[in-house]
Amino acid sequence: MTNTHQLHQTDHILQTKNVSVYYGNFLAIKGVYLDIPRNQVTAFIGPSGCGKSTLLRCYNRLNDLISSFKLEGDISYHGSSLYSSEVDPVEVRRRIGMVFQKPNPFPKSIYDNIAYGARINGYKGDMDELVEQSLRQAALWDEVKDKLRQSGLALSGGQQQRLCIARTIAIQPEVVLMDEPCSALDPISTLKIEELIHQLKEKYTIVIVTHNMQQASRVADMTAFFNVKTNEDGTRQGYLGECDRTEVIFQNPREQATQEYVSGRFG
Repeated sequence: MTNTHQLHQTDHILQTKNVSVYYGNFLAIKGVYLDIPRNQVTAFIGPSGCGKSTLLRCYNRLNDLISSFKLEGDISYHGSSLYSSEVDPVEVRRRIGMVFQKPNPFPKSIYDNIAYGARINGYKGDMDELVEQSLRQAALWDEVKDKLRQSGLALSGGQQQRLCIARTIAIQPEVVLMDEPCSALDPISTLKIEELIHQLKEKYTIVIVTHNMQQASRVADMTAFFNVKTNEDGTRQGYLGECDRTEVIFQNPREQATQEYVSGRFG
């Protein structure tokens, strides 16, 4: 897992090679080939049930926590397999962080929310500095600097989500996964998170699942459109329709289904 060389700016940090995901006998998503470019925002879009969140959770091995989960194919991170038996999933989750749909602050102070992950990872630096820097990066410092000892649960929904982003980046990951991070937020909070995503990609690689087409067109450099087909037995199976630069997906996609989805004709 150690990265001995500095990857070139345009390199792909995650490579998905012929990945199919099963839950028991149910095939959730089939045969995905997809490269995630470094220091860019990649959006996953598509109708419900197409496997967007399933694939996202494969990147930091969160699906491992589901007993019926099985992955075929491979995902590599800096060229090394994420699913090799030598790889520690906890270390994967330190390098590839996750922000969930609903803000989930710990029932602790704002300060301790940020410091928690660094402490359990044995951080030896100046904790006050790390907390401030993480909150600044999440565009939250000015709003909370005088109430760091208050509970994170006392913040508004939008502030809680930025706190969760600060908590994720405090452990200094390289990749940040976001699973519909704005779906529970009001429009003003959503715009703040979108502005934040623009700033964060200077330091991090971001993969975001979103149902909001305008959001994908605003924040993403690359967009992957996933679709779902119904099998003869009535089961639904997700697949990757196409992936390209965001302006291509929204203005001149190759597939008719992509055109219909981004123009709001189905989904």
